[in-house]
Amino acid sequence: MNNWKKVAAMAVSVLALSGTAWAQQTPPAVTPANTPEGVQAFEPVFFARFAPVTALDMVRQLPGFRIDEGEDLRGFGATAGNVLVDGRRTSSKDAISDELGRISARDVLRIELIRASAAGDIDVRGYTELANVVLKPASELKVSTTWAATTRWYDQGRQGAQVGGTRSWKTDDFGFRLAVQGSSLGEREEVDVTFANALGVVTTRQSEHYQQQVGELLVIGAANWTPTARDTVNANFRILPRLFSNNAAADVRLANGTPVGGIFLDYEEKDIWYVDAGGDWEHKFSPENAVKLILVNRTVNWRPQQLLTQAFTGTTFTQVRDTSDNKAGEHVLRGVWTIKPDTSHTVEFGLEGAYNYREVNRQREFGPFGGPFSVIPVPIASTKVEEERVEASITDVWRVSPQLTLEGALNYEVSTISQSGDVTQERDFTYAKPRVVASWTPTAEDQIRLSLLRDVSQLDFADFATGLDSISNTANVGNPNLEPEQSWKANLQWKRPIGERGSISVTAFYDDIEDTQDFIASQLSTPAACITVVPTPAACFRTAIGNVGDGTRWGGRVEATLALDGIGVANGILKLNVGAQESEVTDPLTSETRRISSEQEYDWSIDFRQDVPSMKFAWGGDYSSVGATPDFRHERIEIADPGEGDLDMFVETTAFLGGALVRMTAENIFNQEREVNRRFFTPNRIPPGVFSSTEDRVSTFGPTVTLTVAGAF
Repeated sequence: MNNWKKVAAMAVSVLALSGTAWAQQTPPAVTPANTPEGVQAFEPVFFARFAPVTALDMVRQLPGFRIDEGEDLRGFGATAGNVLVDGRRTSSKDAISDELGRISARDVLRIELIRASAAGDIDVRGYTELANVVLKPASELKVSTTWAATTRWYDQGRQGAQVGGTRSWKTDDFGFRLAVQGSSLGEREEVDVTFANALGVVTTRQSEHYQQQVGELLVIGAANWTPTARDTVNANFRILPRLFSNNAAADVRLANGTPVGGIFLDYEEKDIWYVDAGGDWEHKFSPENAVKLILVNRTVNWRPQQLLTQAFTGTTFTQVRDTSDNKAGEHVLRGVWTIKPDTSHTVEFGLEGAYNYREVNRQREFGPFGGPFSVIPVPIASTKVEEERVEASITDVWRVSPQLTLEGALNYEVSTISQSGDVTQERDFTYAKPRVVASWTPTAEDQIRLSLLRDVSQLDFADFATGLDSISNTANVGNPNLEPEQSWKANLQWKRPIGERGSISVTAFYDDIEDTQDFIASQLSTPAACITVVPTPAACFRTAIGNVGDGTRWGGRVEATLALDGIGVANGILKLNVGAQESEVTDPLTSETRRISSEQEYDWSIDFRQDVPSMKFAWGGDYSSVGATPDFRHERIEIADPGEGDLDMFVETTAFLGGALVRMTAENIFNQEREVNRRFFTPNRIPPGVFSSTEDRVSTFGPTVTLTVAGAF
């Protein structure tokens, strides 16, 4: 209840401040005469005060606009976000933020905010508003470069670095962009752990540390070609070799402080390679008739290796060795035919085929220090999951009037999921996914969006195989019977600008869920196949990701961007974002009504920035807080609380180094503590299981200071 009071107070504050700012602001500037109604154009001069280096820096400063990367749904066509480049969505499944970060601000002609009612033949995909980054034309070869170098200082004197750049070549009919980035970053987590029995009496304590190290080299290329006035060809690739390790240790003590042993973990992922390649070809038969083919290929290989050593007084040192060889891939071919039968309708027919897979070969061994080792049986340890899917769709965007746009769509999917190896089976699925979206602008300022759709979640094939994580003391048994979660989603949003640089939006949503994905208790076939998971080795049940029946989710969000000039803070901007949600599902173990696992109750953030153009200087910061997240596993209930809030501050200037952007950031200034409370049950939560013990974990990561120098030429 206290959490909801905090969220309600924040939401009321957002609305109150918005009302004050609304009264202080003048109406939005009149759009240029050559700009269509419903399209607001922002020239580079608007962004000059922010000293942008990339297109991402510019889009982030659009008044009242927040980048939406798109949901992780089944099907390429369903994942589109709300940012376009030259009126088109990218064919890569990389985040649009990453794509914008590789475009030089010097190459941007303007950025448009396009209301759905003014989108023309642009596919709005249910959004009320889109951002369109319009690039400068080039009649002759233009070359531009962006670069950035970052040094990061962690707590306890550790250091990391990241350096990269993007080189672009562009003419009127051809362009190529190459980006290279190298990183060496590491984060250290310190954890104090307290174990207690059912009466609350402390039994043991642990002091743990986890030292991560990431090294990677990212190479990305993208090309575009317009061989004729009617044809456009795009191609892209990404290569990412990567190194990752996480070395950990724990000192174990009795309640009185007497040392009794230690635990050591060496974890390393070897041979990590991400390789992506794709592109698209679009041919326009006429301005009202076009076809487009899109190809996506993504593969990844990695081999996790870990060795867990346990050394306790009076016992023989023991070791557990885990090795795994993993491969995953996604291959998609999509065709789209778009026609405009008249000036008020845009109709799109789509056909998509996809092949996805994930292959895991895992082995766990146990033995004394240095061996010899014997194999521990692990259920569903070696398996391959494959999905073949075909989806057909039809969408009609109907501009009923300049104020009202209706979008109706129907996607129909047929898929087959097969599994081989330790489990052999094949299942067929069919799903119809209708969507209706209404966008209404009753006045020149107000926008109202109402949507109703049915979506089907993307399965994580990792949940089909057993996952063992010694770091978090967690084991999820593979579930070959997992099915996609389906939801009917209703969403209502109202949005209004506040002056030239501000806006407010209020959103409410309700989800009616079928086959809700959550934790379930999976009974293993034979006791010999059981995995020992401290502290509940009894009973042959383990936690798995599964479907727990019907559920509901509802909530709301208030977002506001406020210019502070009216209260004496020249060029000051305040952004407030408050969201809250609740959910219900029937616990499959106890039959009690509870929240859905792994979903936070609320989140809120305040972001402030002030630019001082005369000094080529800016400063600001943000404070954010997120509610606790529950996990209802078979043997325990776990509540993860990120803490009261996280404060970050920054200063930046372009007064030195020839106008390069120099930015100093201090993150996690208050060294926010993350608390995890685990309540264990013996033998598990299935009645008549009883509460048996607790484990309280308090984690700190320490403050981080980052220096970034970035520029373009």
